[in-house]
Amino acid sequence: MAKMLEQIVPGVYRVDAVRIPYVVSVLLIREGDGWTLVDTGRSSPRIQEALVALGAGPNKLKRIYLTHHHSEHVSGLPTLLWWAPDAKIETSEYEARIISGKRDPDPLSDPLSSYIGTRGLPTVPIDRIDTVGEGHEFAGFRVINTPGHTGGHTSLLNKQHKLLFTADAFGRMPDIRIGVNNAISADPEEARRSAEKLLEKDKDFTTVVFSHGRPLRGEDAKQRLRGVVDRYRYV
Repeated sequence: MAKMLEQIVPGVYRVDAVRIPYVVSVLLIREGDGWTLVDTGRSSPRIQEALVALGAGPNKLKRIYLTHHHSEHVSGLPTLLWWAPDAKIETSEYEARIISGKRDPDPLSDPLSSYIGTRGLPTVPIDRIDTVGEGHEFAGFRVINTPGHTGGHTSLLNKQHKLLFTADAFGRMPDIRIGVNNAISADPEEARRSAEKLLEKDKDFTTVVFSHGRPLRGEDAKQRLRGVVDRYRYV
């Protein structure tokens, strides 16, 4: 369990959603007497094990926040809702329409990646999803709209702990890149603009957690992401 569950800051844990470390990461965030989960991985058993290890049963999972609709971020949703039926679901309005089946998934730049990343996506009724927008706050985090990887992609910032969860606005597999890479971004140019947004003066962070790749820590974390953006080239 120690290998799949990593405390990032007090009350915030990174969980390896698959057996290979850092390939797919989700967050568990303590909130009062309950927990918020950010993204679900492709399946849920490892997330359930992590919650149990933290002393939490299904009644303690209060919220599931989804950053975007790609399969490695949402495919565990049905099982988690079976396990914790009272958990509320939150995501952006754009992503809610896809996750509810009201809108087709975004096509990606690479057709094969598009097939792999969006085939067989689960759906839940639209009235089961609470839609949130820029600036919405939960469990100490603020929602930042970062479209590009998908049309309604969001990232999260915790001001108190100077912690940025990029989701797929950046990825580190193994090099840090905008949108993880262009092939799996719906709009690489917009992804670049969103990456710039995360580096604005009002966003202060020293720890960065990616959905894909090892976390980045240090006072120079923002500067290192700035270097990635400055070197970025469309391919």
